[in-house]
Amino acid sequence: MLALRCDGLPEPAATCYNISMQTTSSTPKIENLVVILLGVLVLIALAGVLHLLRGIILPFLVALFLAYLLEPSVRLLTRLHVPHAVATTTALLSTFILLVLMGILLYTGAQSFVKGYPLYEAKLRALIALTAASLDFLPAEWQIGDLNRLLASKSVAGAVLSSLGSFVTFTGHLLLVYIFTIFILVGQRRLPERIHKAFDFEQAQRICDMLERITQELQTYLGTKAFISLVTAILVNVLLVFFDIDFAILWALLAFTLNFIPSIGSTFAAIPPILIAMLKFDSIMPAVWVAVYFTVINVVLGGLIEPKLMGQRLNLSPLLVILSLLFWGWLWGITGMALAVPIMASIKIVCENIPQLRFVSVLMSSK
Repeated sequence: MLALRCDGLPEPAATCYNISMQTTSSTPKIENLVVILLGVLVLIALAGVLHLLRGIILPFLVALFLAYLLEPSVRLLTRLHVPHAVATTTALLSTFILLVLMGILLYTGAQSFVKGYPLYEAKLRALIALTAASLDFLPAEWQIGDLNRLLASKSVAGAVLSSLGSFVTFTGHLLLVYIFTIFILVGQRRLPERIHKAFDFEQAQRICDMLERITQELQTYLGTKAFISLVTAILVNVLLVFFDIDFAILWALLAFTLNFIPSIGSTFAAIPPILIAMLKFDSIMPAVWVAVYFTVINVVLGGLIEPKLMGQRLNLSPLLVILSLLFWGWLWGITGMALAVPIMASIKIVCENIPQLRFVSVLMSSK
């Protein structure tokens, strides 16, 4: 009785049966399409919220990753029988002093660059005009008019000072960052206990394991990046002082900062000192040697040492890294580009621990 076939049904009944079967089979496809469209709308709305609330969300994320970076030092001090409050204060104070020193050096280097730029302005105009004319890709009126205004001392000084203004704005949020960091470092100790009280044992254990993995991978990534960036800045400063390149400290700080941006940061950091070397000396060889040494530093530190220290922990697709740099850079600027990889790594780990989103983690992986 249950195995009815359309052959035994009257023609109208068989027709209705076929229509109902087609409708039932097409329903999941429509539901999947609706889910995809709703997901796209949610992502667009989320991007808008992140852009509008960047004044609060960005300091919180900076504080979160700063807490990941400082937590090993706090743990080490507590193992040496230093009270947790004292250990947290010591780590935060040391970081604050380091940031203030970097800010002073950056401001001093930028001021010296603004004062010394007029010596390079005429040579820079001639070099770019000669290059553009030889390649014949710019209209003559643009070369004469807009290019001269772009390279004028006032324009360059305004661009540098606006960049300093962005840095000052960031340091203005430093108090908010430190408040967030203090609460994060203090709350990290009791977080597993609270999770076990809020959820059943199996779910709580899965959440704790996920958070532990995020902590380990981000600490490895951020610690390795900070160490490699510091060594890169020291080597760049020594290199530029040896070649007598002006504003060496400024370019070293630029290399330290941009090295946190994977793939493209170290390349962009090499452009200003190479250009200064081309303008300062009559020969092209100093610029060539500077480019060669920058390449050697980036290959040895970024291509050999950094992967060995970091291992294959993050396992992110290279295409995903580039796309995330573009997205977070568009959303939050250079700070977003520096935070792009930690954010995507955290999202990937979270998706791995949610069965319905595990396919997203697979798509984000490099293997």
